[in-house]
Amino acid sequence: MRILVLGSTGYLGGHVEERLSALPGVRLLRGGRAPVDDVRIDLATVTPAALTELLARTAPDAVVNCAGSVDGGPQALAEVNARGPAVLCEAMTAAVPTARLVHLGSAAEYGPALVG
Repeated sequence: MRILVLGSTGYLGGHVEERLSALPGVRLLRGGRAPVDDVRIDLATVTPAALTELLARTAPDAVVNCAGSVDGGPQALAEVNARGPAVLCEAMTAAVPTARLVHLGSAAEYGPALVG
């Protein structure tokens, strides 16, 4: 089984990658912005067409989305935490419609926290 983990160098992604890589029969692909990633991608800026092509080329059986951000203003948080998963869903539907999606998120998906 080919599993693409997006955000594999982050806190959640690192833990997910560690667990999945220990499973027999799993071919793990790391996806994200880090130089060590197998698949270089930034969900905040990628176009649906480019992501569709990338997914068609890598042909994952499953995608685990751990990519996200907890820093920044409302627009930056929306681009990474809301736009990114929406583009990912669109691209997966077009390129790998039978692949499974596991999306892990945080409260930052809803915008910056107000402390008061």
